[in-house]
Amino acid sequence: MLGFPVIGLLFAFDDPVQLVSRKPLLFVIAVFALFTAIYACNGLCGIGEDSENERLADLSGKKRSFIINLLISLLISFVCFFCINPVLLGMAAVSMAVWTLYSFPKTGFKYRPLLGTFLHFAGEILHFLMGYIVIRKIDAGAVFASIYFALLFAAGHLNHELIDYDSDKKTGIKTGAVTFGRRNWEILSLAVTCFSTLYLGVLLLTGAVPASAAFFAAAGVCHIAFRFLCFGREQVQRKYLAERKFYRIAYFTAGIMFVLLKIVSYE
Repeated sequence: MLGFPVIGLLFAFDDPVQLVSRKPLLFVIAVFALFTAIYACNGLCGIGEDSENERLADLSGKKRSFIINLLISLLISFVCFFCINPVLLGMAAVSMAVWTLYSFPKTGFKYRPLLGTFLHFAGEILHFLMGYIVIRKIDAGAVFASIYFALLFAAGHLNHELIDYDSDKKTGIKTGAVTFGRRNWEILSLAVTCFSTLYLGVLLLTGAVPASAAFFAAAGVCHIAFRFLCFGREQVQRKYLAERKFYRIAYFTAGIMFVLLKIVSYE
C-alpha cells in the first residue's frame, strides 16, 4: 500500500530535481507515518482474531503498542501533510476514515464480501492522487492512471483474502473468498488482473499515460502468465504467497524501469 502514493509522485514529475525537493521528501515521511497509523488501527481492530492467524499471531497482546503507534504516527502524518498542502491533510483524513471503516471490528467492510475489495479500489485512487498533487494539479491522465493502479491493488486484495482463507474461515470472517469459495475468488482475481493490463494497454494506445508505463503492462503480462501456469495447482496458502512474491517483484521492477526511463528521457 505504501508504494501507491509514491507511484503517484513518480507519475507527476518531469524534472528529476522535483523528486529531491522539500515537498516530496516531506510527503514520503507523511505517507510512511500515515500507513503506520493505518496498520496500527488495523491491528488494534483485529487483535482478537489475529491470534487465530499463524501469519499474524505475533501481533497478539500488543494493544497498548498499537494505540501509541496510532496516535503518534497520525499526528506526525497530519502535521507533515498540512505543511505540504492543506488539501493533503483532508485527503489523509479521508484515507484514515476509509481504512478504519474497513477494519472496524465485526461490522467493517473487511467482513463484507466484495465491499472490502471495493474499498481497496477506491482507497488506492485516493492514495495515487495524493502523491500526484504534491508536484502538479490533478488532471484526466492522473485519474486514468490512478484507476489502473487501483485495479492492481484490488486484485492484490483478492489474493490476500485467498492467503488468509483458512484463518478467516476458522474465525468466521465472511470475506469473499470464504463466502464464494477459493476457486471462484481465484478466477475473479485473475480476471481483475487481466482487465487492469488491458485497461493500461488502452491508456497507452490513446496516449493518456506516458509511454514508459509500458513497463507496467509488461509486468502485467508476466503476472498473468504466472497465474495461468499456477492455476491448476493445489489451492493452499503457499500458492498464493508465491504469487504475491512474484507480482511484487515484477511490478517493483517495472516501477524502477519506469522512473529510470523518465529520468534519462528528461531534457
